[in-house]
Amino acid sequence: MASSVFIVTSIFTSSSARSDVILPLSSPIHDVNGREIYELTVPENTNVFLHIWNLNRDPSIWGDDAAEWKPERWLAALPGSVEEAKIQGVYANT
Repeated sequence: MASSVFIVTSIFTSSSARSDVILPLSSPIHDVNGREIYELTVPENTNVFLHIWNLNRDPSIWGDDAAEWKPERWLAALPGSVEEAKIQGVYANT
């Protein structure tokens, strides 16, 4: 039986690891003991769920106004930080 890693619930995309992998993190996180973690080990057959809502509102990608509704964002070229993030979008997986 596969184990699951829940990043966040609700609107999400999921995938299952086909082999044991080490997933590098774009920025470190802290565990319950305060240690910095730079990568996660994902065992084979683990289901991984990613919350797209969080990706599309990340200030490190979209800027300080990431949570604001600004349709004019889409009328100009996307900022370099968005292009470099290579996050999955509604119309394409870049």
